[in-house]
Amino acid sequence: MASIFYPNYSLNNTIMKTLSLSLAFLFIFICQISNANDSACLQFYNELLKLPHTRLTQISNGFFSLLDGKSLKGCEIIFESNESIVSGEDVYLKFQSFTNWQGWTINENLTADGPGSSTIGIENNQNKCILHWSQHSWIDEKSNEYRQSDQIKLIIQCTS
Repeated sequence: MASIFYPNYSLNNTIMKTLSLSLAFLFIFICQISNANDSACLQFYNELLKLPHTRLTQISNGFFSLLDGKSLKGCEIIFESNESIVSGEDVYLKFQSFTNWQGWTINENLTADGPGSSTIGIENNQNKCILHWSQHSWIDEKSNEYRQSDQIKLIIQCTS
């Protein structure tokens, strides 16, 4: 009976199923693109969880860029610690290990190194991240000796 009153019923049903599947695929695809930088940040976050810290936060609703202060969409991780609970060298080695992850390359134009801090830009086919490590250091003017702060900080900012 359905074919008498709705001659295109099977055609309409097929079109609706195809349209529904297409919309579902599009939704999943958009979610994967929008969460790509969150996925990268989650990887960094999980690695930093392994180190003793006084503060470890992840912000996924945007940040102000370390490079130029502009507001960007993406995620930011802030890791803070102290020499009393973790070696600054251990944190620096973790920072350096992030630049060697498979699929990531260093952007030499976004790299700066100095006493007590280092900034490295890395990217893969979906994300661009800035990694900034700092443990301030200086030469003591009275003793002329090298000094280093007990405070350690690592900031990671990623955007698609």
